[in-house]
Amino acid sequence: MVDYMEYFIRLSVGLTGFTRAAIAPRIDPVDIKTVYLQVFRDKLPNGMADQIICEYYNLNQAEGGQDGNNEAIAGALLSGTYPAEVLALRQLIYLWYMGAWPTVVSDNSPTRGQTFSEVISATSYTQGLVWRVMQSHPMGSSNYTYGYWATTPPPLQDYLENPA
Repeated sequence: MVDYMEYFIRLSVGLTGFTRAAIAPRIDPVDIKTVYLQVFRDKLPNGMADQIICEYYNLNQAEGGQDGNNEAIAGALLSGTYPAEVLALRQLIYLWYMGAWPTVVSDNSPTRGQTFSEVISATSYTQGLVWRVMQSHPMGSSNYTYGYWATTPPPLQDYLENPA
C-alpha cells in the first residue's frame, strides 16, 4: 500500500531540489506539505495526483525503494510522455516555490496562452520556497530579528535546508 504523504514528500524533494528537512521538517507546526498534497489532489482531475504519486512509488520500488534517488525519479517523470502529467508536475513545482496554484489557459496567440495563479493562503505565500532561494522573506513576514541585515548572510545552502 502506497503511503501517499511519504511519496508526495519524496516527489517534492526531487522536483524542488530542496532537502527532505526543508520539505517535511521533523518539527512542523505549519505543515504546509499536507495543504499542498490536498491542493495537488483537488486541482488535478480524475485522481491524476494519486496516479502520479503511484508512478513515483513504482519507479522508486524498481530502483530499490531507497530515499536517495528522488531527483532522478522526478526527472524521469518530467520527461514522461503524458503532457498532462508533465504539466501537473510543473504546477506542483510552482506550488512549492510560489505557494500558489497556476492555471494554464492555452490559445492560438503568439504566446500560446496565459498562466494565472491563485495564492492558496497567506501561509502558503509566506512558506514559498522562492523566499529561501532569494535569501529573503515576504513583505510583512520575517523570522529574522531586527537588524539582521547588518550582518553578512549565511551561505545559500543554509537557506535550502530547514535550520530547525
